[in-house]
Amino acid sequence: MTVCRADRRLRLLGCALALTLVPGLALAQSGRLSPLSQPFDPETMERIDPPLAEPVGKIDVNALKAPNPDGIGVLDSRQGGLPETLWANTSARTLRALIPLLPAASGSRALAGIERRLLLTAAPPPDDAREGEKPGLVELRAERLLAMGEVDGLLTLLKAVPAQASGPMLDRVRREAKLLGGDLTGACADAGRQAPDPSDPLQPKMLVLCNLTQGRTLEGNFGLDLLREKKDPDGAFITAAEVLGGVPAPALDKIRLDEANPLHVAAFAAAKLPLPASSLTKASASVNRAVALTASNPPELRLMAGERAEAAGALPIDSLRSLYLAQIFAPDEMSAPLTRADTAGPRARALLFRAATDQPDPVLKAQFAAKALELAGAKGELAGAARLFEPVILATRPDSLLAAQAPSFARALYALGKPEAAAKWLDIVQADPAAGATIAARLWPLAAIAGTEPGRELSLAGLAGWRQSLTGLAPELAARRVAVVLGTLAGLGAKIPDSLWLDTLALPAGGPKFGLFAMMQGAALDARLGGTVLAVLAATGDSGLDKLDPITLSEAISALSVVGLGEDARRLAVEAMLANGI
Repeated sequence: MTVCRADRRLRLLGCALALTLVPGLALAQSGRLSPLSQPFDPETMERIDPPLAEPVGKIDVNALKAPNPDGIGVLDSRQGGLPETLWANTSARTLRALIPLLPAASGSRALAGIERRLLLTAAPPPDDAREGEKPGLVELRAERLLAMGEVDGLLTLLKAVPAQASGPMLDRVRREAKLLGGDLTGACADAGRQAPDPSDPLQPKMLVLCNLTQGRTLEGNFGLDLLREKKDPDGAFITAAEVLGGVPAPALDKIRLDEANPLHVAAFAAAKLPLPASSLTKASASVNRAVALTASNPPELRLMAGERAEAAGALPIDSLRSLYLAQIFAPDEMSAPLTRADTAGPRARALLFRAATDQPDPVLKAQFAAKALELAGAKGELAGAARLFEPVILATRPDSLLAAQAPSFARALYALGKPEAAAKWLDIVQADPAAGATIAARLWPLAAIAGTEPGRELSLAGLAGWRQSLTGLAPELAARRVAVVLGTLAGLGAKIPDSLWLDTLALPAGGPKFGLFAMMQGAALDARLGGTVLAVLAATGDSGLDKLDPITLSEAISALSVVGLGEDARRLAVEAMLANGI
């Protein structure tokens, strides 16, 4: 574990030297541009031609090159994207190696937001990028956008990509994006224009689906017979295709599908069959988003998919709220939502959201929201519940009548990035002479994030009070929570005494990926924004913040802070603490 002792840049330098990960880094030298000659008369603003007798140097005329397709994007820094100097001093080889490693579902809304901005930003590619190399950088970016469920941005990006930049990967991405967007006709038109690709196992199934849905039943059934003869293991697709061909639909519990893909989404929708719920557990964020937005799916299936898609940043929270309000509850459930929520299972949050939405009394409304936050916190899902109930939380004025709910509201407001509002609820918590100090101590790490600055001493009293709350936990779990708290605060710049790291020694074996860790530090030291973000996202990966090793978490937060993404780093710090039960 590395320790910050100076400003962010010096801290990373110390980390790199201490770990001998970056043996030598040279600062980029900037040249000085020569001044332009004056081509106009300053009074008349007319061009001044050089004297005839004056020798004029040879003029080279070069045709302007068309923009490199790999630099195409739909965001710039004014629209929330990253600067156009994003890839300065980062090699094309690095991009090619790391873009495919970017997470499809990191479990962090902060990281998902950074990844979205990275992939959609318009920025010249690295100087050593070879135009025409396949797959192109824009193709690699498009594939990751599809994987993370950023379908709307992806479709906008694809419209800007010139035809000559297309290739097999981009063709597949375009086809799957249209399938997920409900444009089966467009996807079939694209498939009809594409040459046979033996490396694409879904292409024959795509042709079967297009033939069956466009009235070419004979051709569709012939293709289906070929799939059966080859003993294609995708029985779920074959079942959906058979239904499209006129075979009666089987019982839903007879359909087996472990992981739904875009073709399954389109085939099942065309056959008017709901996807098996089990098929969404491992499915991508883009598939869950599509299932959530397909009105013909059962409400329970849409809600399950919607929760997963929203957690991954692929679905707007307003869309998820609509899915919650579409759920139907019995009168006895609606008459006692607080008590029924304890036994309602996955529907508990929907029940409480519906009750809070319908309830005119602000105190009862707040109690319903607080109960949902409490249940979500027990499952490590408090951030998602906070986003869902944000209108209720923000409309509820801190009041001693809601003292029992104050801890939940404070934690939710920290999750929403509103530490000032959270502090008002924390005041109500601390006013309780019996349990206020104990509860406030549990909230100390979240409160400490807002006040942490580079070089500032950590509150040892606050830390000691919080550590007392870990009494009774298994040693490894307590050590992980200490490591997450100290690591995130160190990443934001807090000075951590060496003795405090001793509590982390009970962590199990394991650690960061050496190469990515070194690249993350080196890119941050050189102020290479694109390289830093790539390395951070690749290093954090899909494992989830509750499983990410604390060293990588700490250095990711530190690296983001160094390259100017400090607010994103703070959001990541809050998410990490909440995901780890802090």
